[in-house]
Amino acid sequence: MVVSLIERIYALLWGDLIHVPLPGGDSVGISLLIILLIPTGIYFTVRTKVLPLRLFSDMIRALMSKKENKDSLSTFQTLIVSTATRVGMGNLVGVVAAISVGGAGAVFWMWVTALIGSSTAFVEATLAQIHKEKDPLYGGYRGGPAYYIHHYMEEKTGKKKNHTLIAVLFAISGLICWCGISQVISNSVASSFENAFHIPPLYTTIVLVAVAAVIVLRKNATVKVLDLIVPIMAVCYFFITIFIILINMKSIPSVFGRIFEEAFGIRQVVSGGFGAVLMNGVKRGLFSNEAGSGSAPCAAAAAECDFPVKAGLTQALGVFIDTIVICSCTAMIMLLAPENVVAGKSGMDLLQSA
Repeated sequence: MVVSLIERIYALLWGDLIHVPLPGGDSVGISLLIILLIPTGIYFTVRTKVLPLRLFSDMIRALMSKKENKDSLSTFQTLIVSTATRVGMGNLVGVVAAISVGGAGAVFWMWVTALIGSSTAFVEATLAQIHKEKDPLYGGYRGGPAYYIHHYMEEKTGKKKNHTLIAVLFAISGLICWCGISQVISNSVASSFENAFHIPPLYTTIVLVAVAAVIVLRKNATVKVLDLIVPIMAVCYFFITIFIILINMKSIPSVFGRIFEEAFGIRQVVSGGFGAVLMNGVKRGLFSNEAGSGSAPCAAAAAECDFPVKAGLTQALGVFIDTIVICSCTAMIMLLAPENVVAGKSGMDLLQSA
């Protein structure tokens, strides 16, 4: 019953809502979330005059902002937290699935989605900063889409309200979504340890539950742990990829040639697969960097900075780190692997073998 419900919700959000015909008899299936998020991202990109490229140096400088209150988070710490929420199975198994179904060209469309998503992340994080509130439970600040939606509805109606239906629905939906994502991630972690070290999933599950309990029960435990783990995780994964690229340097031109060739459907248009390339890249990019989903702004709201825009710039950088860096690392690892090593495998098992 639960699986059936999840499949129906997935079909509603990510299933093909409309089909746009393409030359050669192919078509592109467009889902509800793509209809909502991609045009919004394009609009924000145009209105901010291609902010992700134009203000990239400002994104780096925004990380240097210092905090005055010890209970609040710095912009760098919120980048760490939001990167932890973004980086997950979408960067690993998600990229593997995108390339397996849509080919190497899906990677290019993930890059394009990251550019658009950075503008969305900038706007939603800046709004979260503007509408943040003091957190009486943990100290510091709290906020996010539920807060600025609530404030907007109050402004719209001209009345002070305790609850706003759409804000409450967002908060509940977010909780359900994050619980679901946690299940997917924990399942993949257990599978990874079983594949690599033959550790039974039960033991991994016990450790994960203990870690979750510490995070929930100890004040600021999340930030303290992630401050240590996330930079190490990202840097190690990046250097593993660099090492793999260096020992396969002769293959790099052909990998990039394959990405761009398949991205524009030179081969796929003939075989009727361009729609799969495009949509798999876009879907996986959106799922991976979470721009527009509303999770990262909750971290952005906790930052203490003198200008809300600094939090926005930091979160825009987070999308770059997630998709341009980490997703590209996964793609390179997979595309450089010998065919005989990964043949017949899928998901985490395929990536670990690569």
